[in-house]
Amino acid sequence: MLLSIIIRCKNEEKSIGRTLEKIYAQAIDIQYEVIIVDSGSTDLTLEIVQQYPVRIFRISPESFTFGYALNYGIEKADGRIIVNLSAHCFPLDDYWLSRLVTPILEGNADACYGRQVPIKEINPFEEVSLYKHFPDDEKKAGRVPFSNANCAFLKKMWEEVRFDEKIPSWEDYLWFIHLEGRYSFKYCSEAAVYHTHSFSLKAIFRRAYNDGRAFSIFKRAYNIDLLGDACPGLNNKAKMFLDDLRGHARFFHEEGYTRYIFFIPFVRFCTYMAYLSGYRSLK
Repeated sequence: MLLSIIIRCKNEEKSIGRTLEKIYAQAIDIQYEVIIVDSGSTDLTLEIVQQYPVRIFRISPESFTFGYALNYGIEKADGRIIVNLSAHCFPLDDYWLSRLVTPILEGNADACYGRQVPIKEINPFEEVSLYKHFPDDEKKAGRVPFSNANCAFLKKMWEEVRFDEKIPSWEDYLWFIHLEGRYSFKYCSEAAVYHTHSFSLKAIFRRAYNDGRAFSIFKRAYNIDLLGDACPGLNNKAKMFLDDLRGHARFFHEEGYTRYIFFIPFVRFCTYMAYLSGYRSLK
């Protein structure tokens, strides 16, 4: 067994079937296994995945973090190359897997992460972020340097550094920081998946709150001040906020999302406040 695909899921009945269908249609000659780590689904998720030749493992909802679920799944994996894929990320074509792992197989990279393409008109706010961080060409400075939603890496990297199981988000970014000096990471824009969450203010604010908690852990436990290093000082932070508003307004206008434009200040301000609340929640 050379490749092990790890999929974390909970209540993904709307997406998991399509994701698995695309996985098993991949044009690749290398043998691979699919490992499902379910954290307490109460819908039809498990009934759907049982229709495919996957290996299913269950963890309790109370024990779930992104890092713990991934570590649990990778422990069960037989492959020397690990592929992480979110349950609602389905490949754009039948060559996604080959394009994602080929740089590793050819020795040109130790880890690869692919493009994440939003589905139009479902969540415009998320579209802004995905187009910024996962372009269809080369990556630029200031963009997300790695993502567990769509990636592959040598298992020996994980054996050296496991994912943090306490951090509520950004476990992939922290993992990258620990390993970037010793291993090579490559962005493969051609290894693309669709990745979209339905628009929900509650979900947006919850993710921002968890991101704030994660960045607080970065600073307190690892002495890594991501926000402070990237945007020091109150004036710079104010400029970042205004640039963010302008960027959203420009994107919404260009894409025809004019009905959302007046929501931008409210949504983005509350998002920043949720982040700050999460950051300050840890004493």
